[in-house]
Amino acid sequence: MFDTELPPLPVSPPPEEVIDCLVEDQPGVAEPVRWSKYVPDGLLADMLAHPPGIDPEHREFEALERVGAWERVIAWAQANQLRQMASFMRSAEVRNAALGASSSQAHDSAVAEVGLMLRVSAGTAAARVGDAWSLCTRLPGTLAALEQGQITLAKARIIDTETANLSAEHTAAVEQQVLARARQQTPGQLRAATRRAVLTADPAAAQKRAEQSRRKRGVRMWPEPDGMATLSAYLPADDAVGVFAVLDEYARHSAVPGDERTVEARRGDALVDLVLNPTGRCSSGTRTARDNADGSIPTTGTPHPAGCRCTCGRCRRGGGVDIRVTIPYTALLGADELPAELAGYGPIPAAVARDLAAGGTWRRILTDPASGRPVDYGTTRYHPPAHLAGLVITRDQTCQFPGCRVPAHRCDLDHGVAYDPATATGPTSDTNLGPKCRRHHQVKQTPGWSVTQHPDGCTTWFTPSGHRYHSQPPPLTDPEPLTTHPTPDPDQPPPF
Repeated sequence: MFDTELPPLPVSPPPEEVIDCLVEDQPGVAEPVRWSKYVPDGLLADMLAHPPGIDPEHREFEALERVGAWERVIAWAQANQLRQMASFMRSAEVRNAALGASSSQAHDSAVAEVGLMLRVSAGTAAARVGDAWSLCTRLPGTLAALEQGQITLAKARIIDTETANLSAEHTAAVEQQVLARARQQTPGQLRAATRRAVLTADPAAAQKRAEQSRRKRGVRMWPEPDGMATLSAYLPADDAVGVFAVLDEYARHSAVPGDERTVEARRGDALVDLVLNPTGRCSSGTRTARDNADGSIPTTGTPHPAGCRCTCGRCRRGGGVDIRVTIPYTALLGADELPAELAGYGPIPAAVARDLAAGGTWRRILTDPASGRPVDYGTTRYHPPAHLAGLVITRDQTCQFPGCRVPAHRCDLDHGVAYDPATATGPTSDTNLGPKCRRHHQVKQTPGWSVTQHPDGCTTWFTPSGHRYHSQPPPLTDPEPLTTHPTPDPDQPPPF
C-alpha cells in the first residue's frame, strides 16, 4: 500500500520571528532565559532535564518557559518518530511483499509490528501509521514545523484531516497559508483557519462535499451505563447552531434558587421538554396552578402561568436567540465564493450563507467614512445600547482572552477601564468595551493580572509570571483587495 519513496527532508517552516510573537518579557526587566525560544533538539532536552541555577527573581518566568520548551522538544521527538515509522513501513512492506504477501497483507503485517513495539491496539497503530505516512509524503511543511517545535502533533493532525480531500496543488497552498500563524493559534483557531483556507482554495469542491455530507444528516442513539443513553444529531452547521442556541437560551433562563443542575443538564431537560412535552407539561413533574387536580393537563387555558417556578426549562425561557452569520459583501453579491463565518461554529461555504441571508434580516453598520471605524455610541451610560453591543460583538467575534473561542454574544461586555461617571472615566464605547467569557472575566480580576485594551480593539494581557500576551480581533472575513471585484451598485438589491 505504501509503495512510494519517502521524499527528502522538506523545506524549513516559517521563520521563528514570524510565527513566534505571542510571548514577550516585560519591558524594563532584566532579560531572563527564554527557553521556549530555543530550537528543539537532544541538547535542549538534556539542558531542560539538568537545568542550571535559576535567578530567584525570574523563577516563575523561567519555570513557565521550561514548560513551553518541553512542549517543543516533545514535538521534535514526535516528528522524528513519525519519520522513523514511515521509513519502517516502506521497508517492511517491501520485505513482506518479497515473501509473497499481498499488498494489503504486507501493510497489515507492518502495522501489527508497530502496534507490538508501541504496545497499542491495532486501531491506534493504524492511526499513527497513517499520521506518519500522510505527514511524510503529503504535508512536508507541516512535518517540518512539527520538527522545529512550531506546532504540536494535535495541530499537525488538524491540518492533515482538514486537507484530506484536497488535490496536491490545493493542499500545498493551504498548508503554506495556515502554517504562517499556526503556532500563535489554539487547535480550535487553527481548525477554523484551515477550514476557511480549504473553502477558499476550491469553493466548488467544498460546496459539493457540503451537499454530499448534508444527505448523511441524521439522529442516532446508543446505550450508556447506569440507565443512560447518548443521543447524537449530525446536522448542517446552521441547523445545529440554531438548535443549540435555542436549548442554551432555555437553559440559561430555567434556573431557579436552589437548582443544582448544571447548564448542560438544563439543556438536556429543555430538549426533552421541547420534543416530548410540546403541550407544556413540566418534565420535573411539578404541577402548575392550571393543571387539573388529577395531574392531567387541561385542554384550555395556559398550563404554565406566569411566575411558574418549576425547573423544566420551558416555563422560564427568555427572549429570542441571536444567530450571527458574517459574509463578505462580494460573496453576498455572488461576485466570488469567499467563505462566510457562522458564529459558534466557524467557516461555512458562501452558498450556504447566501441561502441563510435570503431568509434572514440584515443590519447595516454605519462607519466613519474617513477611518472606516464604527461610530462611537453611548459613552455616558454603563450598559451599552443594543447597537453598540452589536458592534462590539461583531468586531471581536469571541472572548478577548488569547485563544478563547467562546462566542462574543455569550460573553460579558467588560469595560477595559472601570466605568466611573463621577470622574468621566471608563466610557461605555467601542474602544473601552470587550467581550470576556465568565471564566476569563474572573481571571482578569485576579490579583497579578492586568489587561490593556488598545483603540483598535487589540488587547494585551499581563500575567503574574511576568509574561504578556497579545490578542487581536480576527478579521470578519479573510481580507482581499477590493480592486479584484467590480464595485457593487448600492441602489441595486442583492441577487438572491
